[in-house]
Amino acid sequence: MENTADKTLALIEREMKERELFRERADALAAEKMRAKDARAPLIGVATSSWDTNRPHPIFLGLLEGIRSRLSASGCDLLLFTTVDQDSDAFLRRCCDSGVDGVILHGFAIGDARVLRLVEAGIPCVGLDDIGLVPNLGHVSSDNVGGAIEAVCHLAAVGRRRIATIHAPLSHAVGGERLLGYRIGLEEVGLLCPPEYLVEADFSLYDGVTAMEQLLALDERPDAVFAASDVMAIGAISAIEKAGLCVPDDIAIAGFDDVPYATFVSPQLTTVRQDAPAQGIAAAEGLLRMIADPSASPIELVVPVELIVRESSGYRG
Repeated sequence: MENTADKTLALIEREMKERELFRERADALAAEKMRAKDARAPLIGVATSSWDTNRPHPIFLGLLEGIRSRLSASGCDLLLFTTVDQDSDAFLRRCCDSGVDGVILHGFAIGDARVLRLVEAGIPCVGLDDIGLVPNLGHVSSDNVGGAIEAVCHLAAVGRRRIATIHAPLSHAVGGERLLGYRIGLEEVGLLCPPEYLVEADFSLYDGVTAMEQLLALDERPDAVFAASDVMAIGAISAIEKAGLCVPDDIAIAGFDDVPYATFVSPQLTTVRQDAPAQGIAAAEGLLRMIADPSASPIELVVPVELIVRESSGYRG
């Protein structure tokens, strides 16, 4: 039979275990409260190459609004990178100095060292229409290939047979994708792609004018042009009219983006509409998930587009 001393010892041991368990629970609760006190919503950086050229892309404002709305819903703040510093550590320094937790990128060329340094440093990043910039970069993009195919097939459907393109630089993901869509579209409708019908321009109105002048100088000028951006398409329209020709009677035009002023020009512009706010929301959502779970795979999302038919393509439905 257990004596009094043994009972007392067992009671003391049980009490000590209970106290130790209570202490561990108290420590855990205190740590949890401390984490909650110190916790803050992530600070997100947004960088666009538009600031490097002083020609902000018209779509960027829509992207930024989508980003802002999603971050605002989570109580996050946003820091816009406006530096034009080409130093490879420019963005990384900004992140370190400001406590930025992740970065959304827009419009950078493939292999940009500033982007590469961010990813190498382990900072979560998502590119908007920037597929393939660097390895392990999340991305959200429009269906650039599918949109270009639709535009080309539409131009063929309205009777055009000599369809040229003013394409964006291949150093940008959208340049290669929209050019690929143009080529696939021509194959689908059984039309040829003469090398002289491929003219590169750099997303500006002036470049659109210059590229169209080059096409107009051909012995057999095109009867339609797919431009990889609305800005370049509007430049092309200007060049056509300056040459004494008419859009769409002589040359039909289709663009890409559906910028706000696509309906303000005359003729109104047929174009492929991007859902810029939806892209911005998705990019912000994907980045927040990457920040919350560092082991999560980078987001990979393609957002659908829509062909918007207006006067410049000569459609008469």
